[in-house]
Amino acid sequence: MKIAIPLFGTRISPRFDCSQTFLVIEVEHGQSVQKQKVLVCESSPIKRIRNLAVLQIDILICGGIDAFSERQLYLHGIRVFSWITGEAEDVLCCFLEGKLESGMMMGADGRCCGRWRFRGESRRL
Repeated sequence: MKIAIPLFGTRISPRFDCSQTFLVIEVEHGQSVQKQKVLVCESSPIKRIRNLAVLQIDILICGGIDAFSERQLYLHGIRVFSWITGEAEDVLCCFLEGKLESGMMMGADGRCCGRWRFRGESRRL
């Protein structure tokens, strides 16, 4: 399995469409076996998503994302955990432990310290 996380320094980028650097992690048997930073300079959402598909990404863990991009990722077979905040490494550990859910805010110690709430908005595809 391959996971991509858009970065802003060492944190998850606040917006999927603004980050140019992605942390790409290969996971085997629940363990991270390889990590690399990949530059994705495309400003077009379609080209950005195609780049992720070419990299054979299975999971995208990101901050804010627009509904169009989320649908396109879904159509490319990429599962999305959206509206996640915190340090990328802490969030990755939470994912590998099977505890990550969309909308989680990760604290400085890698624990969930809250959830994003959207009034009157359905986040279903």
